Amino acid sequence: MLAAAAGPLLFGVPRLLRAQDGPLKIALLTSLSGPFASLGESMRAGLELLLKQCNYEMGGRQVQLLVEDDHGKPDEAIRKVRKLIERDQIDILGGVISANIALAIRDIVHDAQLPTFISNAAANDLARGAASPYVFRPTKTSWMLGHTGALWTFEQIEKSGGITLGSDYTAGREYIEDFAKTYQEQGGTLGERIWTPLGTPDFAPILMNLAASNPRFVYTFLAGADAVRFHQQMQDYQLHGKIQIVGPGALYDQEDVIATVGKAALGGVSTFHQSPGAAAAQEFVAAYQASRGRLPGEASTAGYVTGQVIQAGLEAVKGDLSNKAAFKQALLDQPIHTAFGPMAFDPRNNQSILDIYVNRVEQDDQGRPFNTVVHTYQRIQDPGPRS
Repeated sequence: MLAAAAGPLLFGVPRLLRAQDGPLKIALLTSLSGPFASLGESMRAGLELLLKQCNYEMGGRQVQLLVEDDHGKPDEAIRKVRKLIERDQIDILGGVISANIALAIRDIVHDAQLPTFISNAAANDLARGAASPYVFRPTKTSWMLGHTGALWTFEQIEKSGGITLGSDYTAGREYIEDFAKTYQEQGGTLGERIWTPLGTPDFAPILMNLAASNPRFVYTFLAGADAVRFHQQMQDYQLHGKIQIVGPGALYDQEDVIATVGKAALGGVSTFHQSPGAAAAQEFVAAYQASRGRLPGEASTAGYVTGQVIQAGLEAVKGDLSNKAAFKQALLDQPIHTAFGPMAFDPRNNQSILDIYVNRVEQDDQGRPFNTVVHTYQRIQDPGPRS
């Protein structure tokens, strides 16, 4: 009766009363249907692999995993999160593929004082104006990838003569704007900016434009099916290899894109917090291949890393979440070794500080197109709340 009467804003009260030796309820909110379904399945597989490795036990307590599908829709995500908090009385929430969903649920988890771990969504504002003391993000911001992509492009590719191409929605706008700002601050000059709707079925008009203008490089944010169609059509129009393509890692995701387009990805360059070629990822890569028979990409690694971070916090407090301040401080005190690499959290906003890899798609020793690390920008930190 007390738990039912408390409501979301006093959610901490029934949580404190729960016996600390009972099972921990960890929920994964992800997209198992809709446009991000394949990413959602990979995220769940990564988290489940971590839980199997620790025998579904963290901090001396058994873990119960609850999985909810947000369908890639903010309204559905809000409904599911409220259900997880009020009815299921979860202890920890993880997951979230898209930025609009992460922003939609932010106030709900903040008001509930629910320890929440955003695994994939990169919206800059979650590290800035919308940062919450209860929300940790063990993944990148858009700025962290756009900024490093601009540094590498200016230093190693071209100082002028490039254009940008982005999906016309929140994530695409952030990545392109962050890239352009840093590139121009370095002294670079950019030409045309091209925007294309999310879910573009045919890139032919854009590719004919590229063939005619012949830019020195194209900085591109496209993800999922859009990235697949773009690479395939670049090859169909015989532009593959003639124009240097650069982008954030979603453009060349190992599991979601390269596995489908194959050699059409060769030569592409991306900046990413994840790489199957990173030294820190090797144990996870081997385990994931044994489990699913394929190389991991961002979403699967993000699910696994989210589990690693939650586990580190729970081990530090011996599974006792009654003192959330101690749980939070344990995550802030020292870097965590993860499949992304060493991960520290910024105490201003709980945003992870990460190594960002420059990946070039090359053939590995088995002849597979593979994200090969050619450079690492160490300890990249988002500008934070005052940006």
